[in-house]
Amino acid sequence: MQIAIISDIHGNLEALRSVIDDIDQRKIERIICLGDVVGYGPEPNECLEIVRQRCAITLMGNHDFACIHRPEMFFFNHLARYAIEFTLKILTEDNFEFINQFPF
Repeated sequence: MQIAIISDIHGNLEALRSVIDDIDQRKIERIICLGDVVGYGPEPNECLEIVRQRCAITLMGNHDFACIHRPEMFFFNHLARYAIEFTLKILTEDNFEFINQFPF
């Protein structure tokens, strides 16, 4: 069985859809996400929904972790902190709980 490994989506829905389309064209059955589903990009909820549906395993990235454990964001540069603050404003409760379940 072929496995696709994705990571560093950072809320970029257009890029994630493109990668998922490529995975589907290759008929790869299992996807593993190494984390950082959120951060920077404007569509974290949409990306999290796709990851929830398509990925067999999703690990906690540092941007995901900063959303759950806010003091961690202060180790980020000002642009990354701003992105986490933006994400926290628009993240649905279901997606917040989804991130909270990611293993390290």
